[in-house]
Amino acid sequence: MRIFYTQKLENILEKIELSDWRQRLREPLTCTEQSLSDNWKFCALGERMRKEGRNLEKVKDLTPDAIKLGFSFATAVKRRDSTAALEILEQIEKLPSIWRNQNYPISA
Repeated sequence: MRIFYTQKLENILEKIELSDWRQRLREPLTCTEQSLSDNWKFCALGERMRKEGRNLEKVKDLTPDAIKLGFSFATAVKRRDSTAALEILEQIEKLPSIWRNQNYPISA
């Protein structure tokens, strides 16, 4: 059996979808989502970290874009603005990396 590997397939395999937060944003936002979005490890960036199998030691380990989007996401959730939060979530998903230095694992 032959498998043809295309650029489109590669893009699909590399796409990171933050489905937990997507589901939360479909429902009215509550205090629970507010408290989760305040914590780097439980916000949308935290879901991406878990999907990538990495752990955050210091916020400085994240790229400036990731930090900015993390703050923007938390602000949108605090305002209970699901539309803005979803737009920011999509930007987080599209980041090539959220890690400042990809050569070394964070836990090292």
